[in-house]
Amino acid sequence: MLPVKEKFEFLRKRPIFSEASEEVLFELASVLKEKEVPKGATIIRKGDTGEAVFMIVEGKVRVHDGNHVLARMQDGQVFGEYALIDRHVRSASVTAEDKCLLLQLDNEDFYRVAAGDPGILRGVLRELISRMREMNILEEKLSKSYLKIQHQKELIEKQNDSITQQKIQLEQQNFDLTKLNEEKNQLISTVIHQIKNPLTSALCMTDMLAAREDHLDDTEREGLSIIRNSIKRINNMINEILDVSTIESKVYQLKTEALDLKAIIEELLENYRYFIEQKSISLIPGIAEVSAKLNRVYVTQIFDNLLSNAIKFSPEAGVINVSLSGTGNTITFSVQDEGPGIDEKKSKDIFERYRRQTSMREQDMAPEGLGLAIVYKYTKALNGEVILKTAPGEGTMFTVKLPISF
Repeated sequence: MLPVKEKFEFLRKRPIFSEASEEVLFELASVLKEKEVPKGATIIRKGDTGEAVFMIVEGKVRVHDGNHVLARMQDGQVFGEYALIDRHVRSASVTAEDKCLLLQLDNEDFYRVAAGDPGILRGVLRELISRMREMNILEEKLSKSYLKIQHQKELIEKQNDSITQQKIQLEQQNFDLTKLNEEKNQLISTVIHQIKNPLTSALCMTDMLAAREDHLDDTEREGLSIIRNSIKRINNMINEILDVSTIESKVYQLKTEALDLKAIIEELLENYRYFIEQKSISLIPGIAEVSAKLNRVYVTQIFDNLLSNAIKFSPEAGVINVSLSGTGNTITFSVQDEGPGIDEKKSKDIFERYRRQTSMREQDMAPEGLGLAIVYKYTKALNGEVILKTAPGEGTMFTVKLPISF
């Protein structure tokens, strides 16, 4: 058995606990459980409820999703730390690669001893920020992988014109494309693992801060509400549609529910109120009361991407017209801005994945995200259509038509 003092010293050296008071650390050390795990044993199983965090005193473990290894950890490292602030199911499994000695801290003991200690909260936030930075690196790799696949696809299409003479080369290209797709799928799996847990934890942190709203002024409470709603929406999106390719699957079944579309748009506009005021934009709403049975995540993302684009490209003191109406079995949503507009050549590519219009002064399209590609794919997935009306120097108008019930 490790003495409490030794456990205390171990905790103090872990970044997540380093700013906690000595009193809290000693009490945490006293409730830590020692766990000896033989080589090859499963410590955490994907899908189980997260009820404890584990710290490695001796040994090595691997974090994996099936046969895909996400990370390897050894002496001094911590895993399962999101169980400190929520009990959501584990998103990956953990298996001992050597005989391990672990220290286990249960969720209930953590809340009883340390939930109110500001040092613990700072440590959790610091760990969350670290994971977010890792997530950004993984997202960059994923984007490069998509672009590489697109480039390979274009090469293969050109080679198909002379397939008889280039059969051997084409087979090699197909093999390369398959490998790249496998790499993309592995990156997506890793991104899901790295994004989902920090977002869930961030949501829990906002709940903890909201519990102390008596100490916040009106501006801070409003900001906290916007952050919380945004995180919830992003978390829902990740749960359902992080991999855009699922939209293209004919067997993919969307979940639908009765939605108040006016309320969704008004909430999005409230989230952008600060940016609208900063640019002195005049917003002209024509939003009718419309209800529909659709997928909440898809509809919200369609509205959000079009509104954010209009705000981003509107000039100072510009005007944005937003309208929503329902006629018969069709919903019509449109956003019109006074931005630089898009020339005819570039408008043909506006909905391609990883392309969007940035400025009429730029000669090429910029590979900066899935915004309008997502609008197009989600609208098509809901059996709708997107209409673009634009011209250089005359602004842009996007219109989305969706069925009342999908």
